[in-house]
Amino acid sequence: MRKIFGLLFMTFVALGAMAQVSKDGYFITNDGTRYDGVTIENPDYADACERVMISVRGDGGRFYYPRDIASYGTDFGYRYVSSTVMLNGDTARVFLKELVRDSDISLYEYEGRSGRIFFTIDKETGRYVSVNDDGEAYRSQLRQRAKDCPLLDELDEQPLKMTESSLLSLYEAYTRCSVNDYPGVKWGVAVNAGYSFFNFEDENRYENGIPDRPYAMPGLFVELPIDRRISFRAELYYFFTKTRSNDFNSELDAYAFEYKRHSLVLPLLFKYRFSNLDSKVLPYIELGATFDIKVSGKMDIIENYGGEDTVLPLQAARLAVGPEFGVGLEQKLNERNTLYYGIRGGYYFGGASTDKREFRSNVSINCSISF
Repeated sequence: MRKIFGLLFMTFVALGAMAQVSKDGYFITNDGTRYDGVTIENPDYADACERVMISVRGDGGRFYYPRDIASYGTDFGYRYVSSTVMLNGDTARVFLKELVRDSDISLYEYEGRSGRIFFTIDKETGRYVSVNDDGEAYRSQLRQRAKDCPLLDELDEQPLKMTESSLLSLYEAYTRCSVNDYPGVKWGVAVNAGYSFFNFEDENRYENGIPDRPYAMPGLFVELPIDRRISFRAELYYFFTKTRSNDFNSELDAYAFEYKRHSLVLPLLFKYRFSNLDSKVLPYIELGATFDIKVSGKMDIIENYGGEDTVLPLQAARLAVGPEFGVGLEQKLNERNTLYYGIRGGYYFGGASTDKREFRSNVSINCSISF
């Protein structure tokens, strides 16, 4: 086991070192000459907007400043552009990370000693304008592009968040005329159907099985975005089950169980989607906890000795709590509606008193649609 952990540790160290040095880099000088195949060290550090160390053909490397070169970057990463901007009231020459650049709109990010600031280029003056100071100017550029897209009216009312993921999502939403590209609040209806496996412990901690049973729960959901990939999802279902164990089919089966439960089931989940805005189907994983709150229900132990039934009533657990996890797919049906479908598993436990504990595990298919 120690050898395995050692190998994993060395692998992560090697991957970390590889992430800090890129051999597929390039830079362009002020006269327009491009140099490819160079090594760019630490391109993602905070000082990437102030300076960068570049090695050309293994010459040991040197620091380049915004006055020295026009731009630099990696073949599969971001491009940094030498720019003159206003920082804290003073003119400064820095490298800006290019987030978006097309024929109409541009978006750049500065992340250095002055904090994190986003810039766009004013098409009339050609100057860099701070989005942090005037975010509505950037939004108006986007709205001009999507002037024939009435579905985006709701985005105009949402506050502009100064994060890279939020600004990029907003750009994609206006560009593609799709509210699904921007992670706003979503709500809709849901159905969860599967199989339940019951058992409980009596006062002697003896486990007793209750027959497995299929179920289906109708419900509602609301999904709140945290960022472009992560969201918090709350669901509410109505759950009902009624099941009974064996019916005294041998001398050893001198008792049976009858279980009945009406409850409200509240899954609270964090969802991570593997975002790719060019695809209409996005895989996701989810993890959280589920609360099963009893509305009514009971469990009867039915003893049969000498041919006569004796019913011993017990209360069903008032609250059952446990972890829930799942995987699934998120499919955009149109500009407004999204379909979610996946598989979930959970394990819940609770007690009605100190001398009885219930356990239930579920395997289910979950399907929902947003409006």
